[in-house]
Amino acid sequence: MRRRPQAVEWATRQEKMIFYPVTMLMLLLAFAAQEFMPGIPMAYNATLLLPPVFFFTAAVAVPFPMMLLLAFVTGFLWDARNLPVLGASAAGSAADSLVGGAMDTPEISGGMGMLFGISIILFALSGVFLQGVRPLFKRGRVELPVLLVGFTTFCWLLIEYLLMTFFRGALFFPASVWIKMVTDTMLAMLASPLLFLLLYSLAGLSRYEIRYEGLRYSFDGR
Repeated sequence: MRRRPQAVEWATRQEKMIFYPVTMLMLLLAFAAQEFMPGIPMAYNATLLLPPVFFFTAAVAVPFPMMLLLAFVTGFLWDARNLPVLGASAAGSAADSLVGGAMDTPEISGGMGMLFGISIILFALSGVFLQGVRPLFKRGRVELPVLLVGFTTFCWLLIEYLLMTFFRGALFFPASVWIKMVTDTMLAMLASPLLFLLLYSLAGLSRYEIRYEGLRYSFDGR
C-alpha cells in the first residue's frame, strides 16, 4: 500500500514527459505543412512562416534545455530546406530566396547567400528573449504573447535580410521587402493564438505544467 502513491507519481511524471516529444513532432509537422502554404500575390508572395512561428510560441511553454533543442532542430531544418545547394545557380534555385522563400526579390539575386547554421543561432537568441519575458505573462492574457511573437518574427526577418545582403555585398531595401516583412509578421500574429491554444490543450491533456516565474500555471486542477 505504501508503494501506491509512488507509482501514481511516477505515472504522472510519465504523462507530463509526453509533452516534449509531441511538441517536437508538431514542429516536424509544421515543416511538412509549410510546403503547402500558399503565398499572397498582392504582398509579393508573402506567406505564413509556420515552423518559426511555432517555435516562437513553444519557446514560452518549454523549459530552457528543451527550447535550445527546438531552436537547433528548427534552425537546422530551416537552413537545410531554404539555403541554396552548394554549386547551384542563384537564379535557378527555388530555395535561393530571402528568409526561406518568403522574401525573394530579383534585385538582390546572385552573390553569396546565408551561411548554414546562422538560423540556429538566431532561433536560440529569440528563444532566450521569449523565455526571459515569461514573468510578464502572469495575468494569463494572450495579447502580450501574440505581440511578442509578432515582434520576434519581424526582428528575425529583418536580421536575416540584413545578414543575407551583407554576405552578398550590397545593402538594398526595396519596398517589396518591407511589405513582405510586415505581411509575414501580421500572419504570424494571426496564427500564434491558435498555436498557443494548441499547446495549452496539449499541456492539459498531458498534465504538463507551464511554469512562469512567480506563478504556477497548472492544468490538472491543483
